[in-house]
Amino acid sequence: MANTLDHDYCKILELRPADDELLLRNGVGWHDGLVGTATVETEENSQAGYTLLEEEPVVVTDLPAEDRFTGPELLTSHDVKSGISTIVGTPDDPWGILGVHSTTPETYTDEDVEFVQSVANILFTEIRRRKREAELEAQNERLDAFASMLAHELRNPLTVGQMYSQQLSEDPETDAATHVREAFDRIDDIIDVLLILARGRDEVCANGTVVLADVAREVWSRMNAPGATLEVDTDRVLRAADTHVRHLLENLFENAVEHGGGDVTVTIGNHPTGFYVADDGIGIPTENRDDVFDIGFTTAAKEGGTGLGLAFVRELVDVYGWTCTLTENIAGGARFEFENVGLVE
Repeated sequence: MANTLDHDYCKILELRPADDELLLRNGVGWHDGLVGTATVETEENSQAGYTLLEEEPVVVTDLPAEDRFTGPELLTSHDVKSGISTIVGTPDDPWGILGVHSTTPETYTDEDVEFVQSVANILFTEIRRRKREAELEAQNERLDAFASMLAHELRNPLTVGQMYSQQLSEDPETDAATHVREAFDRIDDIIDVLLILARGRDEVCANGTVVLADVAREVWSRMNAPGATLEVDTDRVLRAADTHVRHLLENLFENAVEHGGGDVTVTIGNHPTGFYVADDGIGIPTENRDDVFDIGFTTAAKEGGTGLGLAFVRELVDVYGWTCTLTENIAGGARFEFENVGLVE
C-alpha cells in the first residue's frame, strides 16, 4: 500500500476493547520497536479512533490543521501530514484499522479511498480465514483429547469383560461364550475406529497391508444372515489397517442385509483404482444417495437403524483420502465404488 500510493507509512491497528486501545500489529516505515508495542487511543483525539466512530473511511489532507481530532503521538512523532484510514471488518464488529500516511500534504481521489478500502476488505477476509483455522485446530485438539479419554474409560471395563468372558461355559449348544467374546472384540475395534476418526489422517497406518478377500470372508462369517450370500471377486491388497477395513465392510454388509433382505447377494470386486461392494437388493433411490452418508439418516428407524453405519464409511474414506461413489448395481441394488485406494501392486 505504501509503495502503491507513494506514502511513507502504512499501519494495521488491532482493536483491543478490553484496554480501550488499538495496538500497532504491523506496518512499514515506523521507528524501530514500535510495531507490536505502540498503541493508539480509541477516542476522537486520534484519526483511528475517529474512524471507528465515523464508521467509514477518513481522509486527512493536512493533519496539523485538522479540527475533527488531534493527531496521536504515533503520527505526530513521525511528522505525518496526511493519510487515509478505514475500518478492517464491519462498523458493527470492527477488527481494527488500516491506515496509510505521508509526511507531505496530499490530495486524494475517490479511487485512492476505494483502493485502501479494498485492501482492508482483503485483509479482513484473510484474518477471518486464519481465525477459523485456529478455532478448528483448537476444536480438533479438544476432540482428540475427548476421544483419548473416552477410549481409555471404555477400555478399562472392556478389558475386565474380556478377561471374565474366558470363564464362560463353552457349551456348543448355546455358543454364548463365542458371541460374548465377538461382541467385546467388536467394541474394541470400534474404539480404534473412533480414535482414527477423531485424530484424522495422521493416525492412518500407511505401512499396514490388508488382503481384501480374506477380510471380507472373515467379516461375512460373523454376519447373522444365513440366507444371504457373499461373492468374492477381488485380489486387491490394500495399504490400510485391518481394523479399519473390517469396520468399513461390516457396515456395508450390514446395510446390504438390512435393506436387501435375508436372501440378498453381496459382491465385492475390483475397481480400476480400488474396489467395490454391491448387492442385488432394492437399491437406494437417487434422491437419497447424497443423504445416506449423513449422520442420523436412515430409512430403517423402525427396524433399529441408527444412521451411523454409512456415516462411519464416509469418515473412514475421508481419513484415508479415498473417494466413495454410490451408484446403482447392474442387478438393481446398491453399488459402493471406492477409488484412489492405496494398493499393493
